[in-house]
Amino acid sequence: MEQLKKEARAFLDLMAQDAVAGAWVPDIHARWKSVKLEIESTGTYIHTYKELMFGARLAWRHSNRCVGRHFWRTLQVQDARQCETADEAIFQLKKHADLAFNGGQIANVVTVFPPSRPGQPHPWRMLNHQLIRYAGFVQEDGSVLGDPDSVELTNYCLAQGWKVAPNPWTPLPWVLAHNEEPLPPLDPFQPGGLSVHEVPISHPDFPETESLGLRWYAVPILADMALKIGGIVYPFAPFNGHYLGTEIAARNLTDPDRYNILEAWASSCQISTEGNRTLWKDEALVRLNQALLHSFDKAGVTIGDHHELGRAFELWCQAEQRQGREVPGDWSWLTPPMSGSLTPQFHRHFSNAVVTHTNFFYQQPLEVQGTTFGSKTKDTHRLLAPDAFADDSTPKACPFSSMAKHIKSLWK
Repeated sequence: MEQLKKEARAFLDLMAQDAVAGAWVPDIHARWKSVKLEIESTGTYIHTYKELMFGARLAWRHSNRCVGRHFWRTLQVQDARQCETADEAIFQLKKHADLAFNGGQIANVVTVFPPSRPGQPHPWRMLNHQLIRYAGFVQEDGSVLGDPDSVELTNYCLAQGWKVAPNPWTPLPWVLAHNEEPLPPLDPFQPGGLSVHEVPISHPDFPETESLGLRWYAVPILADMALKIGGIVYPFAPFNGHYLGTEIAARNLTDPDRYNILEAWASSCQISTEGNRTLWKDEALVRLNQALLHSFDKAGVTIGDHHELGRAFELWCQAEQRQGREVPGDWSWLTPPMSGSLTPQFHRHFSNAVVTHTNFFYQQPLEVQGTTFGSKTKDTHRLLAPDAFADDSTPKACPFSSMAKHIKSLWK
C-alpha cells in the first residue's frame, strides 16, 4: 500500500508539472488527498479519464526501447475499463485495429481494459503477442510454413478446433483470457471480417522479387504488455505506433529463426551468394529494406526509416535535455539492426534506468495446459523493472557508453 501511494504521488506530480496536463489537475493537493484515502480504504484507486489519457502517453514517453516515443502526445487513448463480456472485448479490439490503420495513415492508439485488483485474477489478458501476426505450421519434414515464432500458439489454436487452409501468411486467431481462463480461439480475419491490411513487398528495380510473394501487415499492435500508471497495473492494454522499416526487413523477414528469406531474396535481386567476403548479405539486406519502404509508400501506408526517425528522436532527446530531463533508453534497441553507426543513437549514451511508476512492461505470459506462449523475439533483449513482473535486473548503461562519451560531441 505504501509503495502504491509513492507511485501514485510520483505520477500525479509529473502530471501537475506537465505543460499541458497540468491544467487537468487544478488542485494537486486535493486530488492527492482523495487518492490517498481511496488507497487506504480499498487498496487501490481509480484514474479519471484525463489521468488515464496522460498516464498512457507518459508510459510511452518512458518506454526505454522505443525510438518513436517523441510522438507520445499524439497517442489516442480508448477507455475500455468497463469491458465485461467477450463480445465487448472483441468489439474494442476490432475498433482499435480500424482506428489504428486509419486508411493507411497509421494512428497511434492504446485501448485500456480493466486494471488488476488486489487478490483477484486479471480480468482480461491475451495469449497473442500482437493482434495481427502470422501463424507457423510445422510440416512433415520439420520445417515451418509461416512464422516459426508462432508455432506454439498455432498448435494450441489447431488443437482447440481452429480450421484453416495453411499458407505462409495466415493470420492467427485471437485467444482472449477472461479472469485468466482462456476463451476458445476466435478468428476475426475470416472472409468478410477484419482486414489484415497487408502490403505486398517487391523491389521496383528487380521484378523477379515479386515471385517470392512477400508481404507484411500494416500495423504492429502489441497485445501482451502491461500498462502501469501511477502504480496501477492494466494487464491488457493493446498499443500501437507505426512500423520502423528495419523491424520488418532487417529482422522479421530475415532473422534465421523467423522467415529467413535473405538468400532467396538475394537470388531474386541477381546478387551472387558465393562467399561471405563479397558482403552479399549486406547488399541483399539493403535491397530488401529499400523494397519494404518503397512498397509501403506505394500502398500509402505510414512507415518510418531508421535515418529519419533516428534524426527526429535525437532532436527530441536534445529538446528534453534543454528542459533538464534525461531520456532513458536501451541502446541495443534504439540503435537499428542495420547501419547503426550512421544514426545518432549509436553515438549517444543512454541510461537504461527504468521509470517504474508509469511505463509499459513485459509481464509473465499466461500458462495454459502447462505451456506459455510468449514471443521468443522478446527474449533476445529483456526490459523488466525490478519491482514489476519479474526479478530480472536491468542493465544500467549501453555496452558502448564509454566510447559514446568520447565521440558524442562529434555528432551535429
